[in-house]
Amino acid sequence: MPGQQSLEFGATEEKVVAKANELIRGRHEFSTVEQRIFVSMVAQLSRDMDDFPMQEVRIEEVWDVAGACPNNIYSRIDDITDNLVEKTIEVRRRNEEGRETGFTKYPLFKICEHERGSGMIRAKFNEEMSEFLLDLKKRFTLYLVTVFLRLRSKYSTQIYEMLKMRQDLRKERVTLQEFRERLALEDKYPRFSNLKRRVIEKAREELKEKADIYFTYHVERQNNSPQAIEFFIHDNEEVIEEIKSQEDSLSHLEEIDQGTSPQPESSNSSQGNPSERGPDAVNGLDLFLENRSQAELASLNKDRIRDLYEEARTQVSEAHPDQPHTYIESRVVTLMEEAWDNG
Repeated sequence: MPGQQSLEFGATEEKVVAKANELIRGRHEFSTVEQRIFVSMVAQLSRDMDDFPMQEVRIEEVWDVAGACPNNIYSRIDDITDNLVEKTIEVRRRNEEGRETGFTKYPLFKICEHERGSGMIRAKFNEEMSEFLLDLKKRFTLYLVTVFLRLRSKYSTQIYEMLKMRQDLRKERVTLQEFRERLALEDKYPRFSNLKRRVIEKAREELKEKADIYFTYHVERQNNSPQAIEFFIHDNEEVIEEIKSQEDSLSHLEEIDQGTSPQPESSNSSQGNPSERGPDAVNGLDLFLENRSQAELASLNKDRIRDLYEEARTQVSEAHPDQPHTYIESRVVTLMEEAWDNG
């Protein structure tokens, strides 16, 4: 995507994580520390790479944000490197009607190593991960690695990625079953009250304190039984200003180190930030297509999808003629998803 280096608060490319949406929706059981290592290495990738290089992450830099004791860190290195090469991400596959047909499990790393006394973990991604991390053109999500590293709960990081993926739409609705599957919570917190307290509320509080977005939510119930969760995504202005200030300070220090003079800030430095685009940037058809897998996109009937979009937009426009563009397009996506699920 052109200009992606400045999409997140003017940050340089090596500070921005780019992931295919399919990967964000994937199911995994990585710990907070393992997620941080993974995301830190993704941020190092150049999006025009053809192959994955051998990469390294300094251990104490990754763990410092977790408040972990260094002695405990090094005693766990063997287990963590084992997990990085053995654990997988499960990507669900769907047919052209949108129904799940199966899944593919991808091992993240081909090799992972640590030399005693080096303070580093070195690793190389599996080649099969290239479709999700390299040469991304469409249906991918960007966020700042430093924001991700602020979050301590592994569920906060997963919910953060899920909501960044839908930031343009400003909401995300997931069934309770799908929410549990995405976060690998099928067998944890069987009582919804515990799930709400230990996962959802904890993530809500942490994102509000530390991230560039936060959420409110509504639980949909049937006969008082929770069925789905609708998340509403908001810009966290106070934290955004803090992040921008930090990035400006870091950029200034880097310019001093390099002996260059600070350049005036461009008036369009935030052009790619979804939260700062005009309302007409939201397009229901584009958002619907972003939610489809690569396999679904390859088998789509373009005329059928266009008709689906036009029918949904006509229906919403007639029912809500005075509503703004963003509301209309968000309702269009909801109707398209419902029609897609019903075949």
